[in-house]
Order: sequence, then structure tokens, then C-alpha cells
Amino acid sequence: MKKGKNGYESPDWDDRYRKGFYDEADDPHDLLMRHGHLFKDRHVADIAMGSGRDALYLASQGIRVTGLERSREGLRLARETMSARGLSIEMVQGDAARLPFRRGSFQGVIVFYFLLREIARDIAAILEGGGILMYETFLKSDHEVDHPRNPAFLLDEGELPSLFPGFEPIHYDEGVRSHKGRMRSTAQLVARKT
Repeated sequence: MKKGKNGYESPDWDDRYRKGFYDEADDPHDLLMRHGHLFKDRHVADIAMGSGRDALYLASQGIRVTGLERSREGLRLARETMSARGLSIEMVQGDAARLPFRRGSFQGVIVFYFLLREIARDIAAILEGGGILMYETFLKSDHEVDHPRNPAFLLDEGELPSLFPGFEPIHYDEGVRSHKGRMRSTAQLVARKT
């Protein structure tokens, strides 16, 4: 890990994947399991897809998926799992800070546990009108229930919907959730672009 400008350590994502940091992160996120049906017959982008847990789930449901990930190691793991399961996902190595997709390229976008406020407009732009956005990430109150995280990548209460004006909420919730024995304070948004 390297120290960032704000004094917090910046993870070496390839190293984390190599060392098995995310080995138990193979099931799709609960939010996707509950609302994944909204992506039927849509082309979905998985932004910061990691090792592909959610993209692989969508592909297993017959949904066309394009995953974006900067970590070569994360993509390698996704390719291995994809091959073992006989699935197909288009994978793009790239930095989510500079989305490499054209406006209106997708009918669905999913983002889990990744936050760069400055690209919210870009995320909205790659989604065509009527498209579905699914987003879940940490709240600042996560410090109280889990380990300290860089506050630059944590949401204020009520902030997530405000990053996507012009979207009609289908589901919005903030709260503390348990995942594999760990507590997390998160915001969840499922919304349709109007």
C-alpha cells in the first residue's frame, strides 16, 4: 500500500487479489439478487467489477455484461471463473476515473463499493434513457461499525441519490447490513434514468 495525498493508504489492487483478500467475495451482492430482474434483456456495465462476482451472476442469467476493472489480477480471476462456468463477459481493463464508454452505451449500470463523485455524471451519461442504475457503497457512518476508511470515498447520509439527478428511485435505503459476519453501513440505490 502507498500513502495517498490525504494520509490514507492507497491499496495495490493487484497485490490484494494475488494475496486472496477477496477470495470469499464470490457470491453476488444481495441488492443485485433482489433487483437483478430489472436487467433482463439489457446490456449492463459493471463499473470497478473486481473479480467479476456480479458480472458473472448477470451473465449466468443470460444478461449481456461489460465489466470495467483496472486490476489485471482481478480480470485474470474473472476470466478463470468465467471460463470454468462456461460464461461470457466482455472485459475492459481501464480506470473508472476515465470511463472508456460512449454516451448511451448501456441499458444498465451496476457499481458496488466504489465511489468517485466526479464521475457520477459520466456514469449517468453512459446509461441510455430508461436505463437502470444499481449502486451500493459505504456511508461515513461505516467508521462506527467497521474499520476506518478514507472519508473521501464515503457517502454522507442522503448523498447517493443527489449524485444522480433526473433518476427516478425504485429502491433507496441506508443502513447497517451484515455480510459474512461483518457489519457495514451502506447506501443502496436502484433508479431509472428519466
